[in-house]
Amino acid sequence: MTADFLKFFLPLAGAVIAWFINEKRKRAWEEYQRKEARYQELLRTVKGFYIAAHDEQKKSEFAEELKLCWLYCPDEVIEKAYAFLDAIKPDSQKTIGEKSLSLGDFVVALRKDLLSRKITRKTKLTSQDYQHL
Repeated sequence: MTADFLKFFLPLAGAVIAWFINEKRKRAWEEYQRKEARYQELLRTVKGFYIAAHDEQKKSEFAEELKLCWLYCPDEVIEKAYAFLDAIKPDSQKTIGEKSLSLGDFVVALRKDLLSRKITRKTKLTSQDYQHL
């Protein structure tokens, strides 16, 4: 390789690598922001299951937010959300403590995902896992 080629190639290779790294960081930041907004709405609407009058509008909003989680949230968040919903069903035999623990597990899954700042790339969920609420 000649010196002239290296003068051209090395800066070009460095620029391409820097561009790819920058794009990856931008994607991770955008996904983090989407998740944060989605998780805030989930936490805001989960109150619909606990206030004395059981707010049906908040329950419906929670279900809609959970559907959107299927787009880019990790499996654990979706699984914990469904476990929480199963625990609080009217015909559930769970105690109040078990229901509270289920909600806590769900909130911890949200927190862990936000703190990890990882891009969700893989899933083990299947069409059978999806629940129409």
